[in-house]
Amino acid sequence: MKRAVVSVAALSGVMLASGAIAPVTQPALAQRCTTTAGFNLFGGVDSEIRLGYAIDNNERRSTRARYFLKVTPAVLSEREVLELEIIYPQAFEDNSGHFDNAEIEVREGTGRGGEVIPTSEIIVDTEDNTIEIYFEDAIPESTSFMVVIDKVRNPNRFGVHYFHLDALYQGDSIRTQIGTWPLDVAAGCNN
Repeated sequence: MKRAVVSVAALSGVMLASGAIAPVTQPALAQRCTTTAGFNLFGGVDSEIRLGYAIDNNERRSTRARYFLKVTPAVLSEREVLELEIIYPQAFEDNSGHFDNAEIEVREGTGRGGEVIPTSEIIVDTEDNTIEIYFEDAIPESTSFMVVIDKVRNPNRFGVHYFHLDALYQGDSIRTQIGTWPLDVAAGCNN
């Protein structure tokens, strides 16, 4: 039986070398890494506050990474959202990840998002490792939306980076913790 396997392997190699079988290559399109809520055995983010996301071009040192950070009404209070704050870990920058040339927007809906939600100001503070997003008008309650961060420079190494989301609701004076995106950054997904 081993002999048959070796013969098939040898035959495949000869056919590949002779051009009878063309190697299959991946198209040079954006690589998308999609994640779900997942399953944790030990540790990690509690399912009640775990937020979904997707990442395009999720390779090490990629300067074309695009993060789709999803927020659903299930994790939001039933009030309008005035502003958002995303807190990311220092380890992201320590491994040469950054948002220096990033383009950030907020979109309605799920998937890749729909219409852009107008913002009055977006501040990336590398000293405090935060991204603050201020809206022109409050996001209505029960609205799904996502933060899209394009042209991110991914870190040099793979790592799970916890991006935390806080929101300021209509009528509040301080932000409330909403949830956490446990991002598998630089995972090299080929979905």
